[in-house]
Amino acid sequence: MRSRSWARHRAEHLLFRAVSGTLGLLPEGSAAAFGSIAGRLSLQVARSRKRILLENLAAAFPERSENERRRIAQECIDRFGATFMEFLESSALSRAEVEERVTVEGVEHLQAARQRGKGVFLLSAHFGSWEIGAVRAGLLGEPISSVVRPLDNPLLEEELARRRTRFGNRLIQKKDAAREVLRAIRAGQTVAILIDQNVLAEEAIFVPFFGRLAATTPSLALFQMKTDAAVVPVFTWPIGGGRYRLVFETPILASEFESAPDRSERVRQATARYTAAAERAIREYPAAWLWMHNRWRTRPEGEAVSS
Repeated sequence: MRSRSWARHRAEHLLFRAVSGTLGLLPEGSAAAFGSIAGRLSLQVARSRKRILLENLAAAFPERSENERRRIAQECIDRFGATFMEFLESSALSRAEVEERVTVEGVEHLQAARQRGKGVFLLSAHFGSWEIGAVRAGLLGEPISSVVRPLDNPLLEEELARRRTRFGNRLIQKKDAAREVLRAIRAGQTVAILIDQNVLAEEAIFVPFFGRLAATTPSLALFQMKTDAAVVPVFTWPIGGGRYRLVFETPILASEFESAPDRSERVRQATARYTAAAERAIREYPAAWLWMHNRWRTRPEGEAVSS
């Protein structure tokens, strides 16, 4: 069994290297088109993901026509593939080229949060090119540490880690991350966390997301209450041609939730606020989010489990 797993990991790694090599041979600007084709092919194989994509869009945007939702779905598939290929392509870019491809707006919000001297949390989502956005954010004064879940394939994980950290960013493994996150924040550093994916019921707090309760990690809120670090929402908006806008928003402070009657309610309110920030961005550009993820799979106790 172990040898079979290693053979599969090796085959996946060889395919990854072949795709990366092919990108280097394509004309400039072709990565998105190549990625769109790859995205469409992958969804033909993973049909359950396409079903989740269409069901999620129908539930989130009941006021839109079926044709409009299908258009968003197709653009979402295209964007998913394009985003992945553009990230691979960006791995060959110099620092100056990354800075030229990704413009930055609202950097004063990041600077204001850093000036508090209590560390900073960057709140983001699987929106646009979150990977390229993290690389670009790490070029703004100091590297950042991103909380990540490692891939099952260690060979691919090594490739991805090298691309994520080549300009000095650091990675914090999601499993048992609390100690490393707190150490970084107490040292005045910047930590990036994505909170837009489903979690298990025993790990979750349920807050509204597109009109439905979504099982969401309370970890960011707990970290903020413990450290008083500012939480700065930031999203990487696609603008075409392999270019993006990295937009920082007004910092969210722990003091904004002090009127809540107890710690549990402060955590709930903060988590709902973070989730609402992600929802606003996604509503503005729906196709830029990862709708094929089963975000609402975990349900509150007593509610019927969706198939």
